[in-house]
Amino acid sequence: MALHDNVLGFVMAGGRGTRLKVLTRDTCKPMVDILGHHRIFDFVATNIMNTSIPVTLVAMQHEQGPLAEYVEAGRLWGFDGIDRKLEIVRPNGTEDSAKFKGTADSVRKSAAKIDGYAPEIVLVLGADHVYNMDYIGFIEQHSGSNADITIMTNAVPESKIKDFGIVKIDESGSITDFAEKPTDQDVIDSFRLPPETKKRLGIKDPDLNFLASMGNYAFFWDRLKRSLDLSSGMDFGKDIIPDIKERGGDLYAYVFDGYWRDVGKVQDYFECNMDFTNGSSPFDLSKRLACLDEKSCKQVPADAFVHHTILDSCGIVCEESVIIDSVLGHQVFVEEKCVLDHCVLLGSERNGYHDDHFVEQEHSTRIGESSKLSYVILDENVWIGSGVDIGPHNGTPEERGEILESIGLKPYGELDDGTVVGDFYIEPETGILIIGRQHDPDPKERILPDGLRC
Repeated sequence: MALHDNVLGFVMAGGRGTRLKVLTRDTCKPMVDILGHHRIFDFVATNIMNTSIPVTLVAMQHEQGPLAEYVEAGRLWGFDGIDRKLEIVRPNGTEDSAKFKGTADSVRKSAAKIDGYAPEIVLVLGADHVYNMDYIGFIEQHSGSNADITIMTNAVPESKIKDFGIVKIDESGSITDFAEKPTDQDVIDSFRLPPETKKRLGIKDPDLNFLASMGNYAFFWDRLKRSLDLSSGMDFGKDIIPDIKERGGDLYAYVFDGYWRDVGKVQDYFECNMDFTNGSSPFDLSKRLACLDEKSCKQVPADAFVHHTILDSCGIVCEESVIIDSVLGHQVFVEEKCVLDHCVLLGSERNGYHDDHFVEQEHSTRIGESSKLSYVILDENVWIGSGVDIGPHNGTPEERGEILESIGLKPYGELDDGTVVGDFYIEPETGILIIGRQHDPDPKERILPDGLRC
């Protein structure tokens, strides 16, 4: 019996994902498109499949309909329901007490389901990260160290640690200290990796001086159940991990030395897309993600300039257009003489084929003739008029927001019950504009009218 035969994967895909603003207005974070026609969820699903983990449970809660339909039984990634099984778990009831209150609580309330598979080791995995690995080394280290918890970590720069839990380790990899999203500079400095530790771990980048938790954990199931029983905490990072440490448990770090991005925030999501457009992608997307059954009808004329850009297999770029450092998703139609620079266009719903040909219809993302877009994210089914100029150069986020409101678009907002509303969001620090998905758009009406500058 292989070591991983006694392992169960538990994917936490139930979060609301409001930090992605209007991108998660109508769906959950794992279902957001990224890097062309991929979904964020594809990465964890593929990593699990490549590790040959026999059983995986996916915890869903907020806006779960689209994800449940997409996941089904995992057939898209090769799960066969026999040797490789993927199953959805949800809160057992609609009352507030039944709902998942956090990452740890989702596991606690799924304990009976997990017990039914009698695993020795449970991998608790996030569903909002972009990375490429199998988990064999992670599993082997956890089993060999006999740790109470093994935390998967990645080296990050100081600018990122406010978003993560960070750890301090000794020569054996044992975690000697842990801080969740620290802001005190003295605390931060105390977690800085010594040069000898960086050398031992093979970290050569001078900017990567901290080990951040990736939100992926390995537990022995019996010990995890005991930890969940002893603690009323709802979250692994804030509650369970500190509780295990306080009780004198053995915590170890597994250092993943490959590319990893947490794409839970607008800027991180945008930067991740850009990482794959710079001419040297961090890893090969074509060999690691779900095999989507799409016919190739990419059309790029000789006098269009497409440089350092991901262009989905069903997109059209017309003559004299310039596209640099951008990601164009499914069925994006770029008219003549456009300039797209640092843009992420998620495309359209995947229903635009007829007789093996691209169908130009209302359900597509279309950029009108002679438009110029920079630092823009367009969700599905957005039609931009002709001669439109969008970018941070057109004013402050507040000034640009007023222009968009003047044409009837509503700014991002979150209601008291957590519901996301609005049509657009402008990231304050970078000026990145997101325009949310359009439902049943009128094919005669552009979302942004001809000649708009914002």
